[in-house]
Amino acid sequence: MKHTRTFGWLRFFHATTLCVLAAPALAAPPDDVNLLGGLSPPSGTLPGVRSSGEMGPVNSVEATIRYRLQSTPQGFITISGEPPTTYPITMSPLPPTHFSNGRGEVRVRFSWLCNDRSPPSNPLPAIAYRLQGADAAGRFTGTLAQKTQPVNFTFTCRPPSPIKRPSDATLTTPGESPMQQLNPQAQGALRPDLVPILTRPMTGTVIVRNIGASPAPASTLYVNCYTRDARPINGCPTTIFPLVDDIYRRYVLIEIPSLAPGAEYVVNLRPWPSAWPVGDYNFIAQADHYPGRVSESDEFNDRTSYLVVR
Repeated sequence: MKHTRTFGWLRFFHATTLCVLAAPALAAPPDDVNLLGGLSPPSGTLPGVRSSGEMGPVNSVEATIRYRLQSTPQGFITISGEPPTTYPITMSPLPPTHFSNGRGEVRVRFSWLCNDRSPPSNPLPAIAYRLQGADAAGRFTGTLAQKTQPVNFTFTCRPPSPIKRPSDATLTTPGESPMQQLNPQAQGALRPDLVPILTRPMTGTVIVRNIGASPAPASTLYVNCYTRDARPINGCPTTIFPLVDDIYRRYVLIEIPSLAPGAEYVVNLRPWPSAWPVGDYNFIAQADHYPGRVSESDEFNDRTSYLVVR
């Protein structure tokens, strides 16, 4: 009787073991990305920015993104307006900010990227946030997860500052030099002011214009090319952008001669390709690239950008 009962339990144990071994393995949870705890502020009107480095609590929105990354060794988060060409959103830190396989949270800021053609008021109805994959070498492998979030923000872009001419100055006592006869505000207005202009659609023509009230000495123009979704830089032509910031950004430096007030210098980046690989290309132009080389009346309008979707 004991042997029969023992044999019965052994048969049950063996059958259970075979069922466990034969059962298919549970699939790993998929890659995913979610907005955690809403946005800060949740809505409202904020000033836009000229570059991602200007972002702070008063001119950007903070978002905390929770991710689950299983399929690739590394990943990073991007945020954009939908569609990006209509809603030019910039984020900080700029991608690629890689994190390792697993689970975690990333805190980012985003704002409207203003340029010299931006309207004064820019409504933003929705954002898309994406989990992007990268291999062990940091190369982009694809969009792994994407969510769209309705939002209610309006970003304002200020028009260029009006230029004060010497006739606006207030004279003091006789016998002083012309610059001494001007109040401090007018003295600042008599400085040069270099601004870059990117043609739209982007054709490889970049213009540097002196909108200030005095001649600008020779300066350096910086133009870079990178893909918003961090695809490898082989999409940006090396013949035009021969220098490398990192594995995703290529750039070129161009010497700009002295410019009289109102004068401009036209740069043609050649040969400009007629066809580009599929991708979202961001071009940034910065006049007076080396700080302090040109003392300008406005040091915050020397940068502009343009997004091209191929």
